[in-house]
Amino acid sequence: MLGKFINHCEDSLTAAVLTHLLQLPAEIFWKILYNACPTNCLPKNPGEPVSIDFWPNWNPDKTKNNTYVEPDVFVRFTDWDLIIEAKRWDRPMQDPNQWKNEVIAYANEYGSEKVHVSMIALGGIWSTDDDKVIHDEIICPVHMCKWSDVLAECQRMQRELKNLKYPTSNTHAYKRTLSHLIDLFSWHGFQTGVWFAEVVSNSKLPRLSPSIASHHLALKRIKPQLIHT
Repeated sequence: MLGKFINHCEDSLTAAVLTHLLQLPAEIFWKILYNACPTNCLPKNPGEPVSIDFWPNWNPDKTKNNTYVEPDVFVRFTDWDLIIEAKRWDRPMQDPNQWKNEVIAYANEYGSEKVHVSMIALGGIWSTDDDKVIHDEIICPVHMCKWSDVLAECQRMQRELKNLKYPTSNTHAYKRTLSHLIDLFSWHGFQTGVWFAEVVSNSKLPRLSPSIASHHLALKRIKPQLIHT
């Protein structure tokens, strides 16, 4: 029902997905983000977030902005900071000049603390290779990430939880959150179903033969999977 009221813009997607993702336990939401990023340079276990801010207003001194600089999400861990700059689609939309402004503004706000900082460019990327922004003594790695890969990791985590032999009430709560997350991706125009080719390849059935009867039997045997996707 919520899908009827979603404004299909960049901020809507960011708020819808990341607020729900960050409600999951730290080890779950971080595993999803970590696996969605092609880089191998993110910390494997940064711990619990100390604070999470959406669209903070930072001091624009020395940037090209006049009033403030506004990254999409800023997450502080105990000894590491993470900036997330999100774009609406998985096509080239990110702007390195915007990254530079955000790192300069970050330095204005937190530079004196000498904490390591990284950025995830979420959506809008043109390459999966790491980049970086350098400002004074701050070297901020920029790690690329696609929305579609975050979605794929949410689906992977959902499958992992479904396959647990001894689920708990917490497990069911996490599955509900992940199911809602996947719906939010769908409402924002992302393909969330399972392709027929994936169902066939993941099943232990022989490939379809020229026989009509064999086709019918194979389809009949995977019908429950198709219905539930």
